[in-house]
Amino acid sequence: MHAASVVLLTWAIIGAACFSLAASAAALAAVLTVLVAFVGLPHGAADHLFARPRLEPLCGSAWAPVFLAGYLAVAAGVVLGWFVAPAVTIVVFFLASAWHFGQEEPRFAIGPRRLRPLFRFARGGLVIWLPLVVHTAEVSRILAVVTPGGDGSEVAFAIGVLTGVSWAMLAAASAGLAFEMFAAVASRGRLRKVLFTDTAVVASFAVLFAVASPLVSFLAFFCGWHSVRGLRRLRRERGETWAQLAQSLAPMTGASIVLIALTSWILFREPRIDDALLRTTFIGLSGLAVPHLVLHGVAPVIDPMSRRRSHVGGQLGGAA
Repeated sequence: MHAASVVLLTWAIIGAACFSLAASAAALAAVLTVLVAFVGLPHGAADHLFARPRLEPLCGSAWAPVFLAGYLAVAAGVVLGWFVAPAVTIVVFFLASAWHFGQEEPRFAIGPRRLRPLFRFARGGLVIWLPLVVHTAEVSRILAVVTPGGDGSEVAFAIGVLTGVSWAMLAAASAGLAFEMFAAVASRGRLRKVLFTDTAVVASFAVLFAVASPLVSFLAFFCGWHSVRGLRRLRRERGETWAQLAQSLAPMTGASIVLIALTSWILFREPRIDDALLRTTFIGLSGLAVPHLVLHGVAPVIDPMSRRRSHVGGQLGGAA
């Protein structure tokens, strides 16, 4: 149901873009800020719930300060990176985001096994690769506004590196989608429906990323697809209603908003409200997204250690 809704929303936005029904810069920046604050940030505000069962067996009651200290240290490093090494920060943030988006996508046993991680990475980064190739000037303008100091040479270097990667990843994504389409045609029953639906979602997003403003397409993908799917999965795991989940995530979401707003007030001074909102949202989101990516990236390493520690603790408790 969600996939069908997203496809319809995507094509509605594509139609608006084709008829040049564009919002003002200030309105778009405001919508970006609101949706990221109330849909995107809650997706990451659940990280303490994700971290606890993994860190508590290793750190005991100290898991919370360990988690918080590590999370804030990575976030502060990312914000600092925008000032001291913006080109490296942009490249690392974009590539890490593409990897994370790909890890969250469905894992079908399609295509050569060794190429599947590449296909996931390429597919997850479509929201990055296509705007970089098709809307290069607009992406450059956005990054020039976002980057503190507006160093054009740093932004140009990052765009050059990422554009080169984008062409290679678009070829890989096309190959992965072709394998999926062939598998859909060859399959039967529910699997065929799932594969065709997934193909329709990917193809619709690809068209959206190619024709719509990068900010609009990012909003549709990040808030309407990636974050909503993450929140739905979390709600199922916790067995909560949407209202209960919202209540569980409200404290961390509110703290994140206050932290971003405070950092923006201290560090950023922009004469235009749309530029201020764009910079605050983008840098704030990156500062919280990278520790989110790191946490989910190291989870496969931590999980076996936590299980072993829990198993040993259980044996010792039983022996006592």
